[in-house]
Amino acid sequence: MTRIYFKNKNDCLKFFLTVKHFTSNNKWNDLKEILNVSRSTLENYRNANYCLPEEKFRLLLNFVPNEQKEQFLTLIEKRDSNWGVKLGGMNNYKLHKENFDKARKIANKKRLDSVKYNFDINLPLSEDLCLFIGAIIGDGFTNKYNSKTYHTQISGDKNLDSDYYHNILKPICEDLFNLKVYINIRNNCNGINFNIYSKRVFELLTKRFNFPYGVKCYTIKIPEEIFNSNKKFLNSTLRGMFDTDGGIGIDKRTIYKKPYVRINYTSASKELIKQLTLILSNYNIPHSIHKKGNAEMIQINGEKNVKKYLLEIGFSNKRHLDKLKDIFRKQ
Repeated sequence: MTRIYFKNKNDCLKFFLTVKHFTSNNKWNDLKEILNVSRSTLENYRNANYCLPEEKFRLLLNFVPNEQKEQFLTLIEKRDSNWGVKLGGMNNYKLHKENFDKARKIANKKRLDSVKYNFDINLPLSEDLCLFIGAIIGDGFTNKYNSKTYHTQISGDKNLDSDYYHNILKPICEDLFNLKVYINIRNNCNGINFNIYSKRVFELLTKRFNFPYGVKCYTIKIPEEIFNSNKKFLNSTLRGMFDTDGGIGIDKRTIYKKPYVRINYTSASKELIKQLTLILSNYNIPHSIHKKGNAEMIQINGEKNVKKYLLEIGFSNKRHLDKLKDIFRKQ
């Protein structure tokens, strides 16, 4: 994941002070809960000792008034999560250039001799892989057409999901699978498609995670490997699901003292709804279930419960973060 680096430590502190000012209680503890980190980690972020993960930076940026956002965006740089390792590698390369160049030629030849776009479908579980799996559960499908064409696709709204597809999913898939992703706009509507043409990705989904190919809405579920795994992998899967197929509702009727917020997730798969209910109950996140045609909808109701969801699971999709930002501004 990309990390955010403030060029000047004073600018970093100013950013955190601004965010704190616009939280509900104007306290550092608010930021600790929002970022779901320890007090010491927050202090290291605030003092620019640690670089901020881009996802956490975006979450905080939503609290900043629009007129100040542009200013802060000019004060940062983006770095790869392994930028320190890269810097050390560059210095080492300068000292041993001849040996590195010789080894690189050998490695490049082996790479060219290998199968293009190949990867091990049994690669270790990771948060990035699970986020992708969650996105497939939410708004994706995979299928094969004749014996040569394998297609995996995630569909969304071109105005709301473009940032998520280009800046979150695309780098994840290119890094995990060593392949090219094709994102195209459907000109006859407001749709956007995230496309992968790969037999290996098809096999990853259907053989390892047992996803059905073709129509999946009635039978899809969180794979057992992930459901029974580490909590961080399960959370990433849920985040991918809610990023793509979750919804935010804000009820502004006068019966409420202030706008009433809900998070919802709808599925025709009874097994998936059962899994979500069990997970939310284990996380002590109150929720309700409602019939919606042939499907069922899970709702997380009210600011208090929505905050619980955000602290436990959260969103990576800017469309949801933008919609929620006013709920967490100073009342």
